[in-house]
Amino acid sequence: MHLAVFGATGHTGRHLVDQALDSGHHVTALARRPAELPARARLRVFEGDIRSAESVARTIAGADAVISALGRRRWGTTVCADAMRTVLPAMAAHDVRRLIALGNYGTADSRHPGIYTATVWIAIRSIMRDKERMERLIRAGGTAWTIVRPAALTEGPLTARYRTGTDLRLTFASKVAFADVAHFMLAQLTTEEHVREAVAIGPARA
Repeated sequence: MHLAVFGATGHTGRHLVDQALDSGHHVTALARRPAELPARARLRVFEGDIRSAESVARTIAGADAVISALGRRRWGTTVCADAMRTVLPAMAAHDVRRLIALGNYGTADSRHPGIYTATVWIAIRSIMRDKERMERLIRAGGTAWTIVRPAALTEGPLTARYRTGTDLRLTFASKVAFADVAHFMLAQLTTEEHVREAVAIGPARA
């Protein structure tokens, strides 16, 4: 497949690109600093900003699917919602329907009462708000979307062993590797099981 990837230089995004290329996919990525992505066969990187409609449209042209691994660990971020305001129109213009986006556990219908989600919202409120706005835009956008909601993300090797589910409850102990989240996101390219669903992902064992 030909994949358009946004957030390719982030922790999850780097694993996404590497795993996609290793699986034989072609990847076009948009990055503000293209030099952060090592040159590889079947990888094309455009320099630009996610808020630029022209840059986003050029990245999506010819793609079979769009994957967003965007996110920023700082206060006041609006990058995820801003991205969808350019990505969704570009997808419609180029007739690309499949969208897989990295969300956060604890947003929207996964904001279950309890100490875990309450703590997360206190600690990174602006980031969670950005992810919620992103989800609302995606749900209203008419694509064949899947939102992947991890809890705490960690470094670690790819294990391909994790639990997922629309009703999965995660806690402070629910840590999952960036590589495994990337693996699950890419797996959605070949299934319709979670189309128009938000899916939590956590460790294989509670």
